[in-house]
Amino acid sequence: MPTSVLEERFLCLEMLKVSWVDDSGRGASECAIVAEIWRSGALLQTETAIPKGAILTVAAPNGSVRAEVIDCSRDDYGFVIQMTVNSPECWFPHSYSPKDLIPKSAV
Repeated sequence: MPTSVLEERFLCLEMLKVSWVDDSGRGASECAIVAEIWRSGALLQTETAIPKGAILTVAAPNGSVRAEVIDCSRDDYGFVIQMTVNSPECWFPHSYSPKDLIPKSAV
């Protein structure tokens, strides 16, 4: 599900563990930086490419959240992963809210 332009986005800088099954069928995991967050998803910065369509398990402080990778692109620091959560009520801001948030519209 693509992000709605009506969803307010926030810049943040928090680290969470993400897990997924790689193309060879093996489980993989990595710590990812949550760079932006919104009600139905987030942008993550990772060192590893995570394929589009992969199902992520995001280890949020209040419980794991399942999400789908809808885009993965390379940048100067690794990879930018756009994900959309399966259950927004288990995500931001209801269940998980990073400490430091800056509205993206304020930047």
